[in-house]
Amino acid sequence: MKISPNSSPSVQNKPATTAEAASAAASKRADKSAEATKATATRQVDPGAAKTEISTKARDFAKAKAVAAEAPDVREQKIADIKARIAAGKYEVNAQAIADRMVDEHVTSGIG
Repeated sequence: MKISPNSSPSVQNKPATTAEAASAAASKRADKSAEATKATATRQVDPGAAKTEISTKARDFAKAKAVAAEAPDVREQKIADIKARIAAGKYEVNAQAIADRMVDEHVTSGIG
């Protein structure tokens, strides 16, 4: 049996099935979503706004890094002194003081 567009007008005007209607609705939603995305993408954004924030942060970071690099290590002398005492065998560890400080730090930290 051959079907031609002119042979059966009732077939051509047949209402869409549920699956066809759902497919058509999904297609329309996709088209609307694509249009909304396209509209959003074409909006003009001030390119300087984001760059200014990043640039400011980068400048602050670079400045802080430079200041830290120029600052002398305040513990250099203390470390050198301890190394010399260890090498000479004159460095004594006060176990009680270390234990007291460990307990104090544990209590004040709120962990235990």
